[in-house]
Amino acid sequence: MSDAAPAAGLTPAAARVMQALHGADIYAGFAPIRAKDLQGWNGTHPALVRAVEEVRPELALDVGVWKGQSAVSIAEAMRRVRPDSALLAIDTFLGSPEHWNRERADRIMDSLGLVHGWPGLYWQFLSNMVHSGHADRVVPLPQTSENAAVILRRLGLRPDLVHIDAAHEYEPVRRDIEAYWALLRPGGVLIGDDYAWPGVKRAADEFAAAQRLPLEVQDPKWIIRKPA
Repeated sequence: MSDAAPAAGLTPAAARVMQALHGADIYAGFAPIRAKDLQGWNGTHPALVRAVEEVRPELALDVGVWKGQSAVSIAEAMRRVRPDSALLAIDTFLGSPEHWNRERADRIMDSLGLVHGWPGLYWQFLSNMVHSGHADRVVPLPQTSENAAVILRRLGLRPDLVHIDAAHEYEPVRRDIEAYWALLRPGGVLIGDDYAWPGVKRAADEFAAAQRLPLEVQDPKWIIRKPA
């Protein structure tokens, strides 16, 4: 990423990403409208921190963020090892198919925060970033993972670290791996979640084998390193 003067309150890298994607600081004038709620799954796994410490990324991507539990973990590590960095958080903020299930005993659909039938996850995410003190570094991109990859490629935004935690089915997971591997800088790390899901495991195993690269599993995370 080219040099640019940071916008007020943003890290230099976040200011560049924010300008490229949104043309303005989307946090400007925003005050949290929801209480802090970082409920999630595997977002505090130590493998995330270890990946940040290994790569020291200027730009990292979190693909599939829910309410932002993993984004906070990654951002906290990035603040410590690379203060000028940015984390791009990609999600539709509409929930996954399993979240739209009123029959689940855990009532996960309530977490969508529906307002007139529309999920409020985006506002929960923004509120969580402000509450957690990471609005200076975390840039949200409300898009599908596939659309986001096209947008980033067009803008020439290439990450040093990618965390994939969007779909659980084989075909979309495989597409995400391929799309974000192409964007990942040489020497970067791709880390994914939910290795126990059959579709995720198959996609990760097949991709690593096709690339003739080792697949490291720190259950439920899986890791592939891109040669420098």
